[in-house]
Amino acid sequence: MKKPPEEKKRKRGAARSPTEAAITCRPYTSSGAVHLSDGVMRNFSSDGSYIETSHEFKSGTILIVRMLFYPPPASTVNEESRPRTICLAEVKWRQKLADENAVRFGMGLRYLD
Repeated sequence: MKKPPEEKKRKRGAARSPTEAAITCRPYTSSGAVHLSDGVMRNFSSDGSYIETSHEFKSGTILIVRMLFYPPPASTVNEESRPRTICLAEVKWRQKLADENAVRFGMGLRYLD
């Protein structure tokens, strides 16, 4: 039996803030081939973020995510309201995105503290 749509929704621990930050990410590994991928962070919170890249990383992969460019925030925005400039994060879920110009993947990340 299928659950009603309202039961499928997960409650987030922190509110998401939209952004259009340019990022680069790669797996956190000590050996093997490392695939570097550029992308865009679409939203973030204190717990994690949502990114889109041209490379698909599997769920469970630990990534090093580095911010390349973040639009200048208003001077009234405090430090907690800005995304992390570099962090380790785990890929919690992924999806292939429909894009007529290129193959892209969206991924939900959970920050590792």
